[in-house]
Amino acid sequence: MTPLVSFIITYHNESDAFLQACLDSIRAHRFAEDEAEIIVVDDGSETPLALDYPLSAIRHRLIRQEHAGLSVARNTGIEAAKGQYIQFVDADDQLVPDAFETVLGQLRGESADVVLFRSMRTLSRKNAPPKGKQGGGFDGASFLRRRNLRAAAWGYAFKREILGDLRFRPGLLHEDELFTPQLFLRAKSLVELKVKAYFYRQHSGTITSSKSPIRVQMRLNDIRFIIRELRSFDNPVLERRIRQLTVDYLQKTWTLTRSLRELRRRSKELRREGFLPLPVRCYSLRYLLTSLVF
Repeated sequence: MTPLVSFIITYHNESDAFLQACLDSIRAHRFAEDEAEIIVVDDGSETPLALDYPLSAIRHRLIRQEHAGLSVARNTGIEAAKGQYIQFVDADDQLVPDAFETVLGQLRGESADVVLFRSMRTLSRKNAPPKGKQGGGFDGASFLRRRNLRAAAWGYAFKREILGDLRFRPGLLHEDELFTPQLFLRAKSLVELKVKAYFYRQHSGTITSSKSPIRVQMRLNDIRFIIRELRSFDNPVLERRIRQLTVDYLQKTWTLTRSLRELRRRSKELRREGFLPLPVRCYSLRYLLTSLVF
């Protein structure tokens, strides 16, 4: 039997308590026999991960690999997945109790290629059910033209069949920003739910929390590469996302370096390459204000 959904958890030296909470948050949901599978990819942890497999309706699988980074670990999970849908869950995050049931109901009841939902940064059971669909009836291209994209790969469930040969690019720190727009271009139907179904845990030790000068430069160069890569696809549907990433790049340059010299250097580079000036649009207040300056 083909599972409805494959939960892919990528793990690299996270605490046992975080991982246990992550697994418990998936197991807490009501699944029919063989309706779901959990695939944990241990990306070369210093202490090899050992999982117990409780009696459950959920299939479990542990895959160990040499440390190769998040992109490769997710690709490993994709290759192993058998589910109709794929849902990524980071090992230090959780599905929100009850709220993810709304997502599962959508997966069971309709054939949308992508089902988006919202996240929270403080875990709470006080989460009102969605008041209907937001953006139902879109295809992925229409969504990219008309909506602001939250690119995090854990922020949506998607049909495995729409992937084709698309995979995460190894070596990137912001791999979701390149993967998600390409995935949405392949989606013929998309539903966005208002429910906050995912708990994103912020803590020290994550890739994006490091403030070391070397790591900061790597992050900024990473975003610049993704902007260039998205433009190389020569697809007008991606223009909104490219512009918003350009704003994100400029603002992170300032907030991470606090250097006017660095901001001027990188903005001049964007201008030479045609990313600036930015057209004035009301995508968001942040975008509008930045476009008036640059």
